[in-house]
Amino acid sequence: MGLYLNLLKHIVYNNLNWVPEPSICTFLITWRCELKCSMCSLPGMDDNGEMNTEQIKTVFSQLDCLDVVRITGGEPFVRNDLKEIVQHIIETSNPSAIILNTNGIQTQKIVEFAREPGSPRFMFRVSLDAVGSKHDEIRGVEGAFEKTMSTLRELVRLRESLGFSLGINMTIIKRNMDQIVALQELSRELGVDLHYQIARDDRSLMEPRQKRVGPRELSFFDSFTRGELERIIEDIFKDSRGYNFKESLVKRYFHEGLKNRVLRGEKTPRPRCVSLTSHIRILPTGEVPICIHSNERIGDLTKQDYREIWFGEEIEPYRRMVRDCPGCWIRCEMAPSAIYTGDILRALVW
Repeated sequence: MGLYLNLLKHIVYNNLNWVPEPSICTFLITWRCELKCSMCSLPGMDDNGEMNTEQIKTVFSQLDCLDVVRITGGEPFVRNDLKEIVQHIIETSNPSAIILNTNGIQTQKIVEFAREPGSPRFMFRVSLDAVGSKHDEIRGVEGAFEKTMSTLRELVRLRESLGFSLGINMTIIKRNMDQIVALQELSRELGVDLHYQIARDDRSLMEPRQKRVGPRELSFFDSFTRGELERIIEDIFKDSRGYNFKESLVKRYFHEGLKNRVLRGEKTPRPRCVSLTSHIRILPTGEVPICIHSNERIGDLTKQDYREIWFGEEIEPYRRMVRDCPGCWIRCEMAPSAIYTGDILRALVW
């Protein structure tokens, strides 16, 4: 089924409360990372039980109907089998886009990967939180900024000939809120879109299973004053359009919702959540959580067939939890919900 026809199908299904096969997969391929970011909840995570290459291939051989696969972590490029895994995903799932979130410090490995077959469908999202040594301070490793910039410059040089997409992810905390405009200028210089997320105080996926946790719509890592939040919103609204039309829609939609929630106390827009309908998350172990905000696991793909989990009776209480959820405003959950319910079209008139 074509991408846009499948998208239309999902919009209909999600608005009628029907259950399609998932079209978006967020795969946390590892918890491991070379950096020690001050706002990150992963340092110290035990990676015992991480799926091996063959287990991952078996999982994705079942998921043959995906539009988008988002590979994140941890840092995906710490895995030496990343190329093999991605090529298998292309062969079996044939997604239109493969999003790769990376800290960007392994320049040679990332640039070699960008030349792999299938590169026009790659969407690299490189994390950068400040210009110069402040980025190193936040990321906890000296020289991180220069390594990341080397990667960005090489990817900018290659993207036109290879056809992949490139963007920068900025995680906002108190220590770098004064860097938003500087990174906007840098992103314009490079000709790439800059995407923002205010760091959250959220370890839900890592909490013990017996401890029930749920979503907190706006629980930030730092305690910002009203004035600081106003300044952050003002700065990111200077950059609500992008080099890519679809990315620009998502950016405007996200910014409007963030402003409404942070400054106006309004939960609009508020798309129906598509977790456990259009959007499946897979952890490094092969377990399937409800979403990024929940430590509840609905199944284990190393032990169960995907369809047994997705269409079985045991998943229904979790889907009710999603329907009853008060909502969240984190980009990686918001964007699939906005797109696969059709609510993203509201951004056309903003």
